[in-house]
Amino acid sequence: MSLSVNGFVLPIAQLGIGFMILDKPVEHDPATAEISMSIDGRERRWNVYLPDGITPTEPKTRIAAAK
Repeated sequence: MSLSVNGFVLPIAQLGIGFMILDKPVEHDPATAEISMSIDGRERRWNVYLPDGITPTEPKTRIAAAK
């Protein structure tokens, strides 16, 4: 699983309802991003909104439906 946001591709360690935990978070302002997940060779992509942005010191990053 990975998150693509403004040229950054960040590995996702855990994905839950309304949140994700990134392996190596970087500082980023609120933005629309894309999550990609591959299971058994089938890839799925969808857009999400990062209402609080990304903070390297906060383990959880809140996600919401893209506007």
